[in-house]
Amino acid sequence: MAAGLLLVLARARAATAACPMCGTVSGRVHSRYSRTLADAAIGGRQAAIVLTVRRFFCAVPGCPRTTFAEQVDGLTVRYARKTPLLAGMLGSIAVALAGRAGSRLACGLGVPASRQVLLRLVMAAPDPQ
Repeated sequence: MAAGLLLVLARARAATAACPMCGTVSGRVHSRYSRTLADAAIGGRQAAIVLTVRRFFCAVPGCPRTTFAEQVDGLTVRYARKTPLLAGMLGSIAVALAGRAGSRLACGLGVPASRQVLLRLVMAAPDPQ
């Protein structure tokens, strides 16, 4: 990993998780895997969270999902590689400055992002009323 990177190792403590399709609670673990999430800077240092996530079996026979991954409220969103806090920060920087100026500000705040990432966030933002 990069020098000066603060790495947090974590895992969920809940014994069960609910299927996102049918809502049935399952405690039968299928497998585990590691997921790395970029987070907002802590004390001026870049931070990343390595989260051990479990996949569960869905117990309902008619459910189209046979397995599903647990999500940690407030920390993970499906397919995301950034925490909601970091995504919100970068989104605010992108809307205010975008491009190179936004990239310089983000690097100064300890959350480096390229100008392409910031421009992509601006393009993905909903149009104002």
